[in-house]
Amino acid sequence: MKLHFLGHAAFALEIGGLRLCLDPHKPGVIGGRFQLPAIRGPFDWIASTHAHEDHSAWTPELGTTRRIEGDAEIGALTVRGRPVFHDACSGVKSGLSTMLSFEAEGVRVVHCGDVGSYTEADVAWLRGTDVLLVPTGGTYTLDGAGAAALVKAVQPKMAVPMHAADPRIDLPLAPNSQFLQHFNVTPWRGAALSWTPNAPIPAPIVVLDAP
Repeated sequence: MKLHFLGHAAFALEIGGLRLCLDPHKPGVIGGRFQLPAIRGPFDWIASTHAHEDHSAWTPELGTTRRIEGDAEIGALTVRGRPVFHDACSGVKSGLSTMLSFEAEGVRVVHCGDVGSYTEADVAWLRGTDVLLVPTGGTYTLDGAGAAALVKAVQPKMAVPMHAADPRIDLPLAPNSQFLQHFNVTPWRGAALSWTPNAPIPAPIVVLDAP
């Protein structure tokens, strides 16, 4: 399993012999508020947790139009989806998002999408996750405290924060520090995460640098 953070909620995930782009954005979305660099593939599949343009943008550089938006079996890869509310008021403001689970060769990675609230049933569904990609920026999703509470309830082997403040994104998002302060551990930091089930984890909290 190899994981590269591409900014905001986007990741390049290599798992089960496939290269996936999770929640792609592109420059200029949300009325010009995104100044992140373009994402370049090629990828085998695109996976989107919901249809907002900062999570489901498409460009020819992605190299494919094949999309995963829910349950799927692709070669050795099993994908499962679970709907969650995009806000803390039963979806009234922002509707639904989807948590997507990617599992192959003994590794399970879950992208939480824009989860804004969750239930005990959601926590039960997430248990057994190896790598949990969780939003921390608040406003549209869980904030730092809420994300930390979810991680502590699920107890993944590793948690990777996303959807937090970035000077290149003009959205009212809180920094990752408001999430990290809830853990008495030193995060592992790097450009990419490469891990197999038999290898020791680098740290319970992994902070990946965006390009």
